[in-house]
Amino acid sequence: PAPPSPTTPSVPIVTLYPPSREDFQGPFRNATLLCQIWGHRVPPATIRWLRDGTTLVTGVTTDPPVASGGAYVTTSRAGVTEAEWDAGSVYTCQVGDELRNTSKGIECGYEPPNPAGDDIIVRAIPPRFTDIFTDQSAKLTCRVLNLPSVQGLSISWLKETGDQLETKVSNQVLQPNGLLTVEGVATVCADEWDAGNVYTCNVTHPELVFPTQVTLQKTPAHDARAPSLYVLPPAPEQVSLRESVTVTCLVTDFNPPDVLVRWLRNGEPMDPAHYVTFPPVLANRGAPGGAYVTYSALRVTSEEWGAGNVFTCLVGHERLPLRLAQKSVDRNSGKAAAVNVSLVLADSAAACY
Repeated sequence: PAPPSPTTPSVPIVTLYPPSREDFQGPFRNATLLCQIWGHRVPPATIRWLRDGTTLVTGVTTDPPVASGGAYVTTSRAGVTEAEWDAGSVYTCQVGDELRNTSKGIECGYEPPNPAGDDIIVRAIPPRFTDIFTDQSAKLTCRVLNLPSVQGLSISWLKETGDQLETKVSNQVLQPNGLLTVEGVATVCADEWDAGNVYTCNVTHPELVFPTQVTLQKTPAHDARAPSLYVLPPAPEQVSLRESVTVTCLVTDFNPPDVLVRWLRNGEPMDPAHYVTFPPVLANRGAPGGAYVTYSALRVTSEEWGAGNVFTCLVGHERLPLRLAQKSVDRNSGKAAAVNVSLVLADSAAACY
């Protein structure tokens, strides 16, 4: 329902609803954050979701505006796993200049201690393997936290040679403590990142006595190994219920933990809303070396499964040949099928030169 008000607001009213503990009790252990926007604009200003200051690109849906009492109500949703919520990740719904934050700490009335107090903090965030795999480029992120204001802030990325990289500075994000977070992002070729080149982020601000610098470099994983991949059909007991069924992709024995999992139906990419992939965990914490395991659960209707559609689990990892592996399953056979995986990858025209 829309927030009560006698007049239509000139600035949209943004309300962010956190998940309840009961929401995480389902089989996938995930829930939904709800952001409701009420105002006279239709559609409202661009709605953007962020997790810890980074834009969410999957698991987000926004409904068309609905007229209500002379105003318009727009609802946007973002998915969150129980592990992400329990880890204290801060989720932000941004509507134009309006920001609303939520996290487990905020809703429960506590925040993890910050050893640096309210001092400005600069962190270098390595690129995600997903970006490297799909775009053949690596995004270098320089995150600046605890800013009292953005006035006078400068963020720049530099190569080892001292040459400056084009750095895009994000919009400010309000932190739970009332201070601001801003990111500076530069993009380099995947080959340059893989080669171990060193990149430096330089930050200046009136509140900093001296410029602050942090470096970023790819560090080879110890005992790196390619994953093994298994695709499991639904259990016969589940199929007999003639409801939705679960196809499982088990990815084991890999290192480093960065991995990408996507699903296809008859060679066509599937909507991420139909599956959930759990964060990788160490398979045996007491064993020497590091071997990670994860799995992805795909939910389809019994009709889709019974019709003989071929479901393919596509896995990307830096240690795989061509960084790619796939296995398929259908009602009649577990044999791999020929699948055109180029549909999943980004346009290679964006590759570096």
